[in-house]
Amino acid sequence: MTEASAQPGTSSEQRPTELHIGGLHFTASFRGAGATLRVYGPAGGRQTELLRFDDFIDEPHYHVPADGPQIQFDRDALGAPLDWFVAQIRDNLGEMLATGGFTEALAVVDLRAVADNADQIDKMMRDCVPAGYGREPGVGLRKVDA
Repeated sequence: MTEASAQPGTSSEQRPTELHIGGLHFTASFRGAGATLRVYGPAGGRQTELLRFDDFIDEPHYHVPADGPQIQFDRDALGAPLDWFVAQIRDNLGEMLATGGFTEALAVVDLRAVADNADQIDKMMRDCVPAGYGREPGVGLRKVDA
């Protein structure tokens, strides 16, 4: 079961769009540096930010776990960050959660439901980007000249 709610905003950091899939809570928001996808789920008996993907114009990166150090994204090797981020959520979410120390979440997360709805996560991230920005194939998020 999925549920989405849009929280549009016009400031440099808008309220996130939210999506509930397979026992996880996903939020997408845009801030000056780019788009951020946060993945929340059960850990330590409470809802916790588990993973974060920062689809930034400059220096895209991700965090496994969310409060861990930045893992720099290599566009030359991996292509557009958002495409890779969504593929990881679709195909390797279980491994990422285990690597982040969230094996307890695996008992309650429906990985198949998340994989089957990865296109909604992709759309949510694309839709959170305001006018004046666009996506360049193979490169990712860029500021568009007016």
